[in-house]
Amino acid sequence: MERKKPIDIKTLVAEIATEIQEGTLADENGKLPSEHQLMAYYKVSRYALRQALAQLGDMGFIYQSQGIGSFVRPERHETIKNMQNNLGITEEIARPGHTIETVKASQRIVSVGEADFLPKNGNIPHDVPLIEIERFRALDGAPYLVEKSYYLQSVIKEIPEDSLYDSVFNYFEQDKEIKIGFIDKVISSEELSEPGASFFNLPVGAPTLVVRDDTFLSSGKLLAFSKIYYDYRKAELFMFKKTY
Repeated sequence: MERKKPIDIKTLVAEIATEIQEGTLADENGKLPSEHQLMAYYKVSRYALRQALAQLGDMGFIYQSQGIGSFVRPERHETIKNMQNNLGITEEIARPGHTIETVKASQRIVSVGEADFLPKNGNIPHDVPLIEIERFRALDGAPYLVEKSYYLQSVIKEIPEDSLYDSVFNYFEQDKEIKIGFIDKVISSEELSEPGASFFNLPVGAPTLVVRDDTFLSSGKLLAFSKIYYDYRKAELFMFKKTY
């Protein structure tokens, strides 16, 4: 294995994930190289490698067998959304050979009282200002999801226009004052309304798979809440269970 330039843990996770999906890292049995080989290949410490492998395990890419090594999980379709990832949609689905893009986006300032929905366990005064974002996103050129999100303006002063068409998640990660702690997710089904129905080319009242996200800072303070409406004909969600 040819040595690479030194990288940080976040980049290490991304590179290992990419090489796993390209089929260039594991052997014919799905086993990854040894720790020493991976450390030399990526030029990272044992600590950094183990942190990266732990994250990849949590993301559903690999599993570790004590005393034997790390193995790639049986292949799943690349467009299936892993519900246990705290990554943004762009990062989760933008895998080799697939492209997710925002075809239309808008934002405006509204009050809590004007929001279409509220967080599951949030008790927010009606006059608190929010940044409302609506995005229509396509996967490989075909309509895939509609996202409506609300961000507390007391935490997020503004969201740049270019982030709406790229990755809002990446924008948060670059802000050193914003540390995302955890995300609560609720999966449900609803009847489709406009403008989602027109975007998906489905009739009003057709079913839609909905994932609600309530995002909290590491301090436990609410940062944002959102609903993501998927075209039920294309959406697949993935979870895995660890046994101890």
